[in-house]
Amino acid sequence: MTTTFQAAWVQFKNERAVTLCPTSMISDYRQVETWINKCPLTDLNEGRQIMAWVLGQKPIKSSRRVAMYVKSLYKWASSEDIALILRNPITTYKMPKPPQEEIDIIVIPQSETSLVLTALNSKPTRNGARWSDYAEFMLQTAMRTGEVRALKWEDIKENKVLVHGNYTLTHGYKNSTKTNRKRWVPLNARTQEILSKTKKTDDYIFPWNRHAFQSYFYERMCELYTSGLIQNRYRPYDLRHTAISRWIEAQIPVAQVANWAGNSSEVIWQHYVNVTQEYEMPVL
Repeated sequence: MTTTFQAAWVQFKNERAVTLCPTSMISDYRQVETWINKCPLTDLNEGRQIMAWVLGQKPIKSSRRVAMYVKSLYKWASSEDIALILRNPITTYKMPKPPQEEIDIIVIPQSETSLVLTALNSKPTRNGARWSDYAEFMLQTAMRTGEVRALKWEDIKENKVLVHGNYTLTHGYKNSTKTNRKRWVPLNARTQEILSKTKKTDDYIFPWNRHAFQSYFYERMCELYTSGLIQNRYRPYDLRHTAISRWIEAQIPVAQVANWAGNSSEVIWQHYVNVTQEYEMPVL
């Protein structure tokens, strides 16, 4: 009996459940499964048509993320030891280029930073996740959300952290960063304080689901923005933007900032230099 596209997904998900944390299965994989169950195509061999259907859905960012899961599913289904299909029909399928978006560099004003961190510490979570510490670690080190999630105790050496892993929404732990560059980032007094009060209950320092972090962050920022307490509805990535911008403000050489942030100097020059100061427009 031929396995359907939807049935293959269930098998794929169940096998992944062995290595992924439960929260990833509850949040990320459940959302993808909702999309897959809506797909009118059921023949597993019609991979290219299925990809076209997925990428034709809205919103575009979500459809692209689901498409990455589908690509992983087909790679697994066509592997020699699984062999649900004889060959992978989307091996050469080229993803369309993402829509061009201007990089919106938002720097959280120093006057609002404490409000953001306090809001993240305002409501207890069921699993004891300390989202304020998670966020401040991003703020102090300019690490990406997935990099902080992937951070292990063994990565801390002599008041520095080796950033070499990334916890993606689609594939769980990945032993490489977004740019495939390992880097050492110094730990300042505040990050050392956070680590000193954190109990070693897991190999990971922050062993919680990053999707839950993003959802929690969004809710708290909506509350602050609606109340008029902050200028923008900040995103987790704005913590990284703020860190990089503050380093430049402190006159740390751009090459060093790029090294700590895991970017090229060109990217730092293009997107961060000259946008860090909180200037007031003069009346002429």
